[in-house]
Amino acid sequence: MTTLLAKGADVGDDVGDDLSAPPRVARLLADVAERHPRAQRGVLEARASDRVYFDRTAERLLTWLETARGPTGLPAAVDAYVEFCATVNLAQARYEHTEAYPHKSHADCLAELYATPAMHEYLWGVYLTNVLWPHHLRLSATFESTFVPQVPSGGRVVELAFGHGAWGLGALHARPDLTLVGYDVAPAGIEIATSVAEAAGVSARAEHRLGDATALPDDAGPADAVLCCFLLEHLDDPSTLMLQIAGLLPDDGVAWVTGALTAAQPDHIHEFRRESELVRLAEHTGFRVEGSWSLGPPRTLPKAKFLPRSMGMLLRRRRGRWR
Repeated sequence: MTTLLAKGADVGDDVGDDLSAPPRVARLLADVAERHPRAQRGVLEARASDRVYFDRTAERLLTWLETARGPTGLPAAVDAYVEFCATVNLAQARYEHTEAYPHKSHADCLAELYATPAMHEYLWGVYLTNVLWPHHLRLSATFESTFVPQVPSGGRVVELAFGHGAWGLGALHARPDLTLVGYDVAPAGIEIATSVAEAAGVSARAEHRLGDATALPDDAGPADAVLCCFLLEHLDDPSTLMLQIAGLLPDDGVAWVTGALTAAQPDHIHEFRRESELVRLAEHTGFRVEGSWSLGPPRTLPKAKFLPRSMGMLLRRRRGRWR
């Protein structure tokens, strides 16, 4: 979904000044500069894009990370992040050549990644993309300002494919009145999200369960709001997920759904090329799109044909009238 290790972008001279950074952010910047200098420019670009929000959000996520993983958690997560970026860049380069994603089956990805020990570090790498990728930082800020305030008071949020858990736990952090139940197919996700919830002090309001987001148990609903980040592109048929989300919500229920477009990763299956494809998918499964944000990275691979994008949608359930 981004290429933060690519060369060629120019950032201002002042972005390397970390004197005002909070303690864990300062340590992150120093660790990246010392051990992964090729990744430094992308991290500095993210911070320069909105220094106040970056410092506040990154310090919170890093505090949760260290509380969950201990004193070695930060450098280990940085290593995982750099490895994840390298994997994404390689997949994107292959996609530029073949113009197709390598996998066509969710079952293949489940066997090759989601159910393996490698998923643990993979998820910690993805965890840091929420702030270290500039376009994901902007998407996180949009999520906080649009979706989170619209969840009804005392609401029950169902999160599908929570992965590392940071999206839903961020909502609980901002709204002490909310509760959350999440479902994910990866056992590593259960471990990480549960540990992060405890580190964030919200474990009494969060439950993370093993389960398929497209085939939920009967007690999964109803939900006052649904959250689902970057699952659509991992599925053979994304419409099954959207119908599942619609079935969880009441009339006027709100959902936040994100997806990746022309963004290759080893576990991406369904190739979205146009923003309108995601909008139509939402409309055809019973939603009105109240807002959409399509964001790309500050840099791409040299001579790239495709712009990898991350798109967020604020959706409102409209039974009957919008099908």
